[in-house]
Amino acid sequence: MLKRSYTLLDPDGLHARPANELVYTAGRYLDCALFAEFDGRRVTLHSILGFLTLTARQGGVLTVTADGPNEIEALDALQAVIEREGIGQLIEAS
Repeated sequence: MLKRSYTLLDPDGLHARPANELVYTAGRYLDCALFAEFDGRRVTLHSILGFLTLTARQGGVLTVTADGPNEIEALDALQAVIEREGIGQLIEAS
């Protein structure tokens, strides 16, 4: 299991369009358990509704966790979306 944490940069927090991009990307890795955690709440990245309930805010830390055969590839793909959409900046990978 691997994880990466990001400081959220968007003044509006995490909203629908970039969240949809993350969930769409996660859908390419159904062989991995993919989760997002914010402010002590953890949800699957395979569900847009669950993900949006995090109500992630600017300045907070979003942690993405992957467990499965393609976990590195999945985290790399999700990080690319996070960076491209201006969602957050990587602060920790383990």
